Amino acid sequence: MAYIKRLAMPKTWPLARKGSVYVAKPLPGRKLQLSLPLNIAIKLLDYAKTSREIKFILNSGKVKVNNKVVKEPRLAISLFDVISFPQIKKYFRVMIKNKKLFLHEIREEETKIKPAKVINSITLKGSKRQINLDDGRNFLSAEKYSVGNTVIFNLESKKVDSQLKLEKGNLAYLLSGKHLGRVAKIVDIDAGSIICELDSEKINVLKKHVFIIGKDK
Repeated sequence: MAYIKRLAMPKTWPLARKGSVYVAKPLPGRKLQLSLPLNIAIKLLDYAKTSREIKFILNSGKVKVNNKVVKEPRLAISLFDVISFPQIKKYFRVMIKNKKLFLHEIREEETKIKPAKVINSITLKGSKRQINLDDGRNFLSAEKYSVGNTVIFNLESKKVDSQLKLEKGNLAYLLSGKHLGRVAKIVDIDAGSIICELDSEKINVLKKHVFIIGKDK
């Protein structure tokens, strides 16, 4: 298993800086600052204390990530991913609180959907477009999905339920800087940055650090 030094781990990880020298490193593919290895998440929930216990839980097929059974302890779980423990009816979504990643408990019906950010759109033959999402998913569509928009992906049907556009008036989750994890309202959009209103104050945020989450709530 690959490890990183505890002192070098991202500041967003909800672990003490002092303790064992090394912590597990997640598999590549997701942004390290906004992801955790699955085995650390299970320990944070206090469902297991040792690597042996975690392997037993995973190998028995008792854990799902985004509605799919997983058995890899170092799988990277990232922002808005859903972790399910169907046998004990416990469900969690990865969120940010006080600039730290945490597992927010949700209802079972909420596990069916997952928001994902559009990071690329490629035109293919026949007027089809390939839409690439920040969680590694991609799909084909004749509908327009602009970069920066958020799609609400249905984990059961494997289709997009709706789209939240990057536009004035919408609410955004901030993904970097001193306002990490805060929700702000978009008041203006520039070429490379977005002006948001947060606590009656206007702030400038780079587009790549904004995740649209809704219109009124």
